[in-house]
Amino acid sequence: MHKEWLADTRRFWDADSEFEAKYRRICSSSDFDATQDEDESRRLWDEETDRAIPQITHGIPISADWTCLEIGCGIGRLLKALAPRCGRAVGVDLSEKMVAWAGDYLADIPNAEVRLNDGCSLSGVEDASIDFVYSHLAFQHITLFEVVDAYLAEIARVLKPGGYCRIQNWRDAPKPVGESLKDLVRPLLGRGKYRSSRLWTWAEGKKVKFGGVVFHPREWRKTLRKAGLHVVDLEIGVGHDFWMWTTSRKPSNARR
Repeated sequence: MHKEWLADTRRFWDADSEFEAKYRRICSSSDFDATQDEDESRRLWDEETDRAIPQITHGIPISADWTCLEIGCGIGRLLKALAPRCGRAVGVDLSEKMVAWAGDYLADIPNAEVRLNDGCSLSGVEDASIDFVYSHLAFQHITLFEVVDAYLAEIARVLKPGGYCRIQNWRDAPKPVGESLKDLVRPLLGRGKYRSSRLWTWAEGKKVKFGGVVFHPREWRKTLRKAGLHVVDLEIGVGHDFWMWTTSRKPSNARR
């Protein structure tokens, strides 16, 4: 199932031009689709970046000697903005074309690099080598719970003891009674808990074909804890009322 998901997801994110890689892969505003003007697109790009960086770094004491890692970095928009604040900025993305465009976009940023990954792991990143892992506008597109679980386990692996993680993803409402009843029955059938994906919209009358898995905040805390990450802050409704931002840390006494 993961191979099929990876192939479909790569096709979705592959960008055939720099313009498309930059301005057709930000889904938090419909304004990008409303213009073909390069200057207007660049203005929206800068505004979006200026809004995102404070959200990503909120409560994170980034130091000049830190190594930071972004999951789902695309062309490197946020890496380029964050690189001056840290010693090394590393991004991973599952799109070969996006990684190629990122190489050009970040060519003049000596402490930033982008690597191709398999969409669920951080292979090639050493254990306990990263100070800060973050992800913005990426987890909301993951449609398999096992991929989320795999990424969280990898984050816990690569973080240094005491290291930080900050993730933006979908927030779900409390489970309806019917789904809660299914949770009581499904273990007897050898199945996991009932969880669903969301087909979401970000502009009136416009449906985005890529949804993503959703978590109720309580369930999300449990999922992070199971992965070995301690939640220190969870903000609901940052940017959109169906988003949540979570800051977690790898315990300082965790094995390196």
